[in-house]
Amino acid sequence: MRSTTTRGVLWEVIAPLLRWPMRSPFRFFSVAVGIVFVIWGIAQWSDAPDAEPAAQPERGASASASAGASGSAGASVAPVPDPGAAATKFVTAWARPDLTSEQWWAGINAANPDESLAQALGPTDPATVPATKVVGPPKVLEQNDSEARVEVATDGPKVIVYLTLIGNVWYVANILPGG
Repeated sequence: MRSTTTRGVLWEVIAPLLRWPMRSPFRFFSVAVGIVFVIWGIAQWSDAPDAEPAAQPERGASASASAGASGSAGASVAPVPDPGAAATKFVTAWARPDLTSEQWWAGINAANPDESLAQALGPTDPATVPATKVVGPPKVLEQNDSEARVEVATDGPKVIVYLTLIGNVWYVANILPGG
């Protein structure tokens, strides 16, 4: 009998709260928007583990240094390759106006362009490339765990190369005249 009384008391408290939003469309939509906002707020402030891959923070020199300092035995992080070398390799392949289209593309593809850059370079005639060689060392202008911007000097214009790190390999995302 007690459980019936408890249920009756709870229903007397809950029923008016459930009926209140149904008394007008404005109240109903206000409550619905409030519920959506609360759910959105909880999602924004939660620590979702799938928001960022676990392997990403371990990339880079600072991550390897902190991993070594923490004393984690057996965990070896592959060193991040030099973005300057990848940019120089691409610009060296790009700055070859003396090659046939097939030879030029073989060099470009060996230098890891990403898919969108390969499509953008599709109609390029190698003879129209305004440089013939790389004349100086690359200068890394900006680098983080997954992207880099490198300036490469050529005998024509300086070139800015945008790179993306995927699977410990630098892919050329874009190439623009700069400097």
